[in-house]
Amino acid sequence: MDVMLSSHVFRLLVVCVLLQPCGGALAKEAQPIDPVGFLENYCIDCHTADDPAGERDFESLDLDDSHWDTQLALQEAIDQLTLRSMPPEDGDQPSEQVRLAAIDVLTQQLTRMRQESNSTNGRTVLRRLSRREYRETVSDLLEIDMTMFDPTHEFPADNLSEHFDNVGDTLVMSEHLLERYLDAAEQCIAKAIGPSERPRTQEWRFHRKFPQQAELRTAHARAFLNRYLCLYDHPFNDKTEGGYGHIEAFVGGVPVDGVYEVWVHAKAMHRDTKYSERAVKIDLEEPFRLGIRPGDSSIGDMPHRQPIQPLLAESVVSDDEFKWIRFEVPLDRGFVPRFTFENGMHDVRGSFARIYRMHFNLLPQEIRDTRGIFEQRIAIISEGTLPHLRIDEVKVRGPLDVEWPTKSQQALYGGDITGEEHWAESEVRDRIERFASRAYRRPVTETEVEGLVAFFDSRKAFGRSSDQAYGDTAKAILCSPSFLYFQTSTTEDGQLSDHALAERLSYFLTSSMPDETLRQLADEGKLNDPETLRQQTRRLLASETSDEFVADFLDNWLDLRSLGSMPPDPREFAAFYSGDLQVDMKTETRMFFRDLIDRDASLNELLTASHSFLNRDLAKLYGVDDHFPPEDASGFRRFDFAQSPVQRKLGRGGLLGQASILTVSANGIETSPVTRGVWLLENVLGTPTPPPPDDVPAIEPDTRGAKTIRDQLLKHREDATCFQCHRKIDPLGFAMEGFDAIGQSRKVYNIKSGRPIFTSGELPGGAKFDGPEGLKQQLVKRKDFIARTVTERLLTHALGRRMEPTDRAAVDAILMPLKGEDYPTAQLIESIVTSELFRR
Repeated sequence: MDVMLSSHVFRLLVVCVLLQPCGGALAKEAQPIDPVGFLENYCIDCHTADDPAGERDFESLDLDDSHWDTQLALQEAIDQLTLRSMPPEDGDQPSEQVRLAAIDVLTQQLTRMRQESNSTNGRTVLRRLSRREYRETVSDLLEIDMTMFDPTHEFPADNLSEHFDNVGDTLVMSEHLLERYLDAAEQCIAKAIGPSERPRTQEWRFHRKFPQQAELRTAHARAFLNRYLCLYDHPFNDKTEGGYGHIEAFVGGVPVDGVYEVWVHAKAMHRDTKYSERAVKIDLEEPFRLGIRPGDSSIGDMPHRQPIQPLLAESVVSDDEFKWIRFEVPLDRGFVPRFTFENGMHDVRGSFARIYRMHFNLLPQEIRDTRGIFEQRIAIISEGTLPHLRIDEVKVRGPLDVEWPTKSQQALYGGDITGEEHWAESEVRDRIERFASRAYRRPVTETEVEGLVAFFDSRKAFGRSSDQAYGDTAKAILCSPSFLYFQTSTTEDGQLSDHALAERLSYFLTSSMPDETLRQLADEGKLNDPETLRQQTRRLLASETSDEFVADFLDNWLDLRSLGSMPPDPREFAAFYSGDLQVDMKTETRMFFRDLIDRDASLNELLTASHSFLNRDLAKLYGVDDHFPPEDASGFRRFDFAQSPVQRKLGRGGLLGQASILTVSANGIETSPVTRGVWLLENVLGTPTPPPPDDVPAIEPDTRGAKTIRDQLLKHREDATCFQCHRKIDPLGFAMEGFDAIGQSRKVYNIKSGRPIFTSGELPGGAKFDGPEGLKQQLVKRKDFIARTVTERLLTHALGRRMEPTDRAAVDAILMPLKGEDYPTAQLIESIVTSELFRR
């Protein structure tokens, strides 16, 4: 009889099957079980096709069918068996051995079904550019600076598959996305066309007329007659007051895109304030740092955070006297420089009440007599001892060194630009063919050229000028499937064509379109040669363009993309915001992986390295700031934790001691050994566990200190079914519990309870360890698993598809020659590029 299972059953099966190689003793002793017979004996009496209890029909369940309905039914059955909710108390009960064995075999069945339903049969599904690939491609195609420009801002988020944003069968197309492509093409072409004549250099001067934002305007008018632009808090406070110093008189911003010289006359005020650091929440030992972040005048809300506001430049500000500071920064048309106190006060809005509460006796009598937060703010600002940056003059000059025609115009038009004299019929055709060939990443066909020329002519007939008609044609090219989708052309033996191979290699290692060298090799038909592929891989890895590969791959593999998606509590983790650590954390991990590639170092160093790359803010987080002078707070450099034996013992060095990893594997408020253990299994060892049953409550830390998380998990693991998963998960997570939710080291969970954190544990198989360093030594013994995990993630990133069981032999063929050298990182990437998987 064919038997069909229910949805919860499937989930339980997955939980046990993936754990089964390290399963509990009961499961190991159980004899093989027939899933159909088990369902007949314990389930079908109630769950018949004619009268299914709970509307769950197991009698009709076909275990050979991988349909989603079958998987859902099977998952539900596994869940109910795991939770011991079924069979009902008045029904026949299986023994504990039989129950666990049934969960194992049903989970294996469910795992097979999932693999079949997710399989693309080892092929990359026709896929479009992801958001990041689109952004990088139009940037290179049109030579557009993306510092303040993001045409994908309103695109829907790409669907993710195991953190990856470029898996073909998940990158759906929709009517909404098509509309956004039209908008983006309009924006990109308009930006590339730029001004119609060479811009002239202009100068602006702003002096002693600086109205502040609304909350501070009255206070500054009274205290300083608006003579100064004052910056109080760092730019990432929830509600900034003096976080973004804007120039109200700079209406409309700069007139054209370009590089501008910005002179700022500034002084750091009151690092010697009489108020305590607890009251003003600022590190008064650090020199104050002035930054410049762009502000879009079309948005209008200059005193607050904007969607695109990268740090363009920063400088230490003198405490002694007003001094001129010169910056050279890019600014897009309509943008203005906004000045920021990069390491300013945390929560300046609350500081006024804190000062009154904590330092009432230090305040002059006239300030003590004020009532109400509004008057108190005015009084304290007027008294003038709050730490802040003070600016009394700003000069802006630019654009500087304008290239004409601009790089974007040359990329769009291919040389000579506007004016009807440049639009002879033959020239129109040449321009269209040249631009389309670059955009499509291959030679264009005669039919394609004819169609585009006809489109140009139709726009002219509609009354558009030649310039406008060409712009419309370029927009059409950017909306073409030939631009938006990857090539699929192959040779007779099934290998990718040279142009498709150039495209795959370029998007793998630069996240963008092929450069001139790759394009020329593809045009000449020389790229499919393995040695040529190796040479080009080395060339791209050695170039700055591969920094995009490093950033995007780490976002995909380690899920660094979600860093900050669960923001740390600003009260407990103020350093995360006052130091803009989200950016610094990613930079550390990127520089670390970049260094492995540059040195062709062993993948083992992902775990065993004693070094990392830090700036002063990260060094403070890690407790090694005495090695980083405050004068160069933002600069990153290599640091070996052997210089700090305490931190080295705590586990610093390598991926597992980096704040990015420790933050992304937490929830922003607290840590969980289960979450961190699962993260390690999935992303480092490549042996993920199935999700727990829906009805199993999460382990929550007892903030009163009544129980440790370890105590709770030990009780949780008393259940034989839970034990199978948690014996793999928990020890890994316990090793990382010496770090809090943003990666700071700690010895107790809660200062009040004082309960110590123990980071020792025992892995399945009996291997014991003490702390993160001990765990690393145990994990590196499984270097083959780690190398396979990294290789499969690199292949997923390169091919745009999930790795499947049928790829195992091909992955092993890539790894086998590198095993004796402990898997050198750069050579591994070269081997991937020259592999059959990559070239087909």
